[in-house]
Amino acid sequence: MEEKQKKKKFNIFDVFNSQRVGKGVEKGEVKDPSFKNFFKYFGRSFTRLLNVNLMFTFFCLPLFFALFAIAGYFDHSVTDVSHPLASVLNGFILSGQIDPLTMSLYGVYGIRDGMASQISVPSIVFYCLSGLTLFTWGYANAGMAYTIRNMLKGDPVFVWSDFFRTAKKNLGQGMLVGIIDALIIGLLYYNMRFYSANASSTVFYLMYIATIIFMAVYAVMRTYIYPMLVTFNLGTFKIFKNAFIFTFAGIKRNILGLLGMAVAVAINAFLVFVFLPLGAILPFILTVAVCGYIGTYAAYPKIKEVMIDPYYDEYGNPLQTGAPGEEKSEKDKE
Repeated sequence: MEEKQKKKKFNIFDVFNSQRVGKGVEKGEVKDPSFKNFFKYFGRSFTRLLNVNLMFTFFCLPLFFALFAIAGYFDHSVTDVSHPLASVLNGFILSGQIDPLTMSLYGVYGIRDGMASQISVPSIVFYCLSGLTLFTWGYANAGMAYTIRNMLKGDPVFVWSDFFRTAKKNLGQGMLVGIIDALIIGLLYYNMRFYSANASSTVFYLMYIATIIFMAVYAVMRTYIYPMLVTFNLGTFKIFKNAFIFTFAGIKRNILGLLGMAVAVAINAFLVFVFLPLGAILPFILTVAVCGYIGTYAAYPKIKEVMIDPYYDEYGNPLQTGAPGEEKSEKDKE
């Protein structure tokens, strides 16, 4: 009896497997994934979401090299002129148009009153190292989708092992989907910046609006892409195709999910302005997992309704009619 009452020794891996000890989770716990029940289920999963976010950050560690590069610790700062007329006046002088007026204006607007940063070789190396995230991005998102999906299903959740098992079971396709996902996100971000900078043109302004709309559509698509990746044996093209269809098929849940994710991001952004240290660290410990939970809470019931329930009985056995995408076996999930 005394040995049983001894306090268990600390194990760092228990941080990622906090659910390993306890009474467990009731099978099919989320029986009514409606809006009114969201906060009840979210509260039950909150501590596990912290672990999920930490594991997501672990899989995206190369991104920290980009943060060091952006901070500019290794860059060289030089004084530079900040007024836009300085370059014009300098052009006049170099072309030989030297007169009292030009020189007087250059004396006023050509003063070096700003600082310019010159990127260094270490910063370039750090940016290149951060590009390794391209190859782990899919595994990070797949692991998060698998873990949160199991929370919603009421299955046992062991965050550390679930992430690595999901990466192993989706080795090739997980990387491919992650690369495509990262490239689409990067392209959309570039288009938004480009069209925003040239919004004075009517055509570019319309393209800017179209980019914002497609960003919203793709944000919803992502909530379906990774749950389908870890649930079904589907081709990559079919995963993206189905995600696009689900975006409009489950539009009511998707709008609420998109608004919920927007609120979570807005709260994080607000905290950046109010208390920078807290706002800056939240994405690495909570915000990403919260957005993942909101998205999966909205998306997975629709996936289950359309792609699982009509083709599988209550015990999970496939019916004779055949499913649109063969569900991954329990062996694949373990």
